[in-house]
This record gives sequence, C-alpha cells and structure tokens, in this order.
Amino acid sequence: MASHPAGATRAIRSFTLILTLAGLLVACGKDPLKVDSQVAVRVNKGEISVHQVQAVLQRQPRLAPDASESAASQVLEVLIDQELAAQGARDQGLEADPGVIQQLQASRREVLARAYHDRIAAKASLPSSDEIDRYVESQPALFAQRRLYILQESAVEVSSAQLPALQEAVERAQSAEALAKALQAAGLRPSTRQFAQAAEDLPLLLLDPLSKASVGQSVLFPQPGGARIFTVLLAHRAPVDGRAATDAVRSYLTADHKRQLVVQAMKSLREGADLRYEGAFAKSPATAAAPGASAPAPVPR
Repeated sequence: MASHPAGATRAIRSFTLILTLAGLLVACGKDPLKVDSQVAVRVNKGEISVHQVQAVLQRQPRLAPDASESAASQVLEVLIDQELAAQGARDQGLEADPGVIQQLQASRREVLARAYHDRIAAKASLPSSDEIDRYVESQPALFAQRRLYILQESAVEVSSAQLPALQEAVERAQSAEALAKALQAAGLRPSTRQFAQAAEDLPLLLLDPLSKASVGQSVLFPQPGGARIFTVLLAHRAPVDGRAATDAVRSYLTADHKRQLVVQAMKSLREGADLRYEGAFAKSPATAAAPGASAPAPVPR
C-alpha cells in the first residue's frame, strides 16, 4: 500500500484535530463562539467568520464533557492555516489549474447533491407502532430466534462451470471436517478463517440462510472468480424481546423511509432527464443502479 505524501499526512492530522477538538467542545455544552463580532479573525485580505467555525463544530459527534473553551481557539488556528494555504494557492494561480478546477466542480456537485438528498429525506414520516411490530415479526432471526454464531469462512477459486458440483458437495457436507474433505477431493485449496458474530452484525443476505442452518451445515455464496462458504461451527440462542428493540427498529425504519424517498426522487429525476451517452459510453451505456443501497439491519438492544 502506498504511503501518504508528507503534505497529505499533515492535512489529515490537521483535519483530525478539528474533529477531535470540535467534538470535545460540543460535548461540553458550551458555546465560546457567542461574540458580538461575526468575524473570528482577519487573514490578510480574507477573513474567517464565527459562523464558519460554528459550522465545523456542529458537524461533530458529542464526546465526553472534558474540554475547555480554549479548544475553539485551537480549531480556529487550523482554519487559519487552511486560509493561508488557500490564499497561497490563489497567488500562484492554482485556481486555473485544470486538476484543481475539476476537484472544485466535483466538490460543489457533491455538496449540492447531498443537500438535495437531505432536503428530500427530511420529509420522511416516522414509523407507526404497527409498522414496528410488523418488522419485528418479519425478522425472527434478529429477534425471537436470534442467535450468536461462530462461523468458518472458506474462500475458494472456481469457475462458473464448477459451481453446481461445488454447491452439491457443500450441501452434502454436515461438518467442517466433511467440507474440508470435499474441497480437497475437488482439488480446491480454500483460504479459511473463523470468527464470532451476532445475528444483527451479519448482512441480511447471509443471515437468512444461516439462521435456518444447523451446526455443521454450510451455505455457499458465489462471487466473481469463485465462492465463499460459511459453515456454522456453533450457534447459541440469544432471543431479543422486540419491545426492548423498539428504539433501534424505529431508527432503522425511519432511515429506510428516508432512503426510499431519495430513491423515488432520483428515479423521477432520471425519468425526466435528457440523458445522451456519448463516445465509448454510447456503445454500451452502463445500467444505472438505483440510488440508496439497502440499509443495514437494526441492532437489537
């Protein structure tokens, strides 16, 4: 893996400092930025406003309340360095650099797209009690029949033509030892690891078949160039009362409502857009994926 250039490393450290200090400051419940002036500091012919500093602080998660008001000054110093560097870039004409222009345009497009998604998502309704109850009932593997697993994952390289025979061998194997012998007989050398996982931490695509599998049974998932085989080494029942998970389910369903609204909005925009693929893309335009991937399962509490 290539290492970060020294400049990039310093920038990462500076940004990390902003995140840490800002989070601590917000956690304190203090607002040291309440001053009469809207300008925090003038930097040559430019300036950094109080609102700019506040915007950074408000985006950070809450941490333990052990920070002091001096954190705001330290955050401001980092912003001063950024402003000085930006002024230096402008003095050297970097605003006209093609690469910089592309990055600025990409950043602006990303910010606007995120703002649009946020505006649409804000219209989402909260799930009703009935909807929460229906979700809990529809996901027994996460609640009433929840289990804690110890799994063995075996990754193998096989061609698509070999998959049917491998699938049959996996279904016949009733233990990790039997699976190992079947793979060896097929001339396969798997990369194997074991790990523990709770039901809610597994992807739903994987959880569904594993929740139906007995100890020793395996399930196969094809992937490009091969397959991954998951064997249940141990499964301990650990049911969760759906009522105790109400808050987690509500949060999940609310997020899903937001995702669906964004998906619908983007679908509508695409249907009304004039899209003309050109050049190499005109020959075989990629099929556009629906925005908003499936949200993860809620974490039972």
